[in-house]
Amino acid sequence: MSIKLPPYRPVQRRSGLKVMGAAFHALLMRELQTRFGGYRLGYLWAPLEVMFQVAIYLVIFGAVMKRALPGMEYTLFLVAGLVPFQMLSRIANRSLGAVEANKGLLMYRSVRHIDVIIARSFLELIIYFFTFVLLLALLSFFGIYPSLAHLDVVLFCWATLFLFSFGLALIMMVIGYYGGEISKVVGLIFTVLYFASGVIYSIHIVPEPYLSYLLYNPFIHNLELMRHSLSPTYPAYHIDIGYFLKWMVSVNFIGLLLYKAVEKDLIRSK
Repeated sequence: MSIKLPPYRPVQRRSGLKVMGAAFHALLMRELQTRFGGYRLGYLWAPLEVMFQVAIYLVIFGAVMKRALPGMEYTLFLVAGLVPFQMLSRIANRSLGAVEANKGLLMYRSVRHIDVIIARSFLELIIYFFTFVLLLALLSFFGIYPSLAHLDVVLFCWATLFLFSFGLALIMMVIGYYGGEISKVVGLIFTVLYFASGVIYSIHIVPEPYLSYLLYNPFIHNLELMRHSLSPTYPAYHIDIGYFLKWMVSVNFIGLLLYKAVEKDLIRSK
């Protein structure tokens, strides 16, 4: 009695883009579960966290900043500084443990370490941009209206800050994997940057020569341009966005260079 074999069907290979898309989707779902799975408030936690910080700064500095802040409501000023900087800080800090946290998925050949960074960074962008839009809508409801005349500039600031954050995330991933104790200093560095980036105060109240020193910080130029776009009466004469863009390109170049240099070691460690 002869056994009839099933007809031969060649295995269809998926294209590189489909493989990358599937890996990105899996990583994104994992990041969502890790980020919000343990909270009852779920996705609302990010905007509530920022709103809580804004409320604290309004109580502490609101009366002073109302007189000292030039041409802008302090609440709008805080939202335009806190939310983008939180995105940057969160992307960088979460990238430190990206390799260790995703070892299970990294066992698959189709999942690369850079895919983890892309998924984590993209998720933080979506979370904090949604938070930004939601808070601007709430401010409008309470009578504090951001200008809509330069939305293209606001989006440009968000896009370039995200690209800066992505390059920084690649560097942080390598530091987190090889740096050992050095990675513990990163949190301290971002705390210093938080206060040196004009997130909760206007740089226009800082006297010389300290203002000139502050302007070496590239984040100031991005945040100040965003504030000027949302409130055109806010002064913009210290802004040099070209300086920020040079930093952005340099950080991405260094990040990609480091990743390429250590990629083989990272693959061997899977």
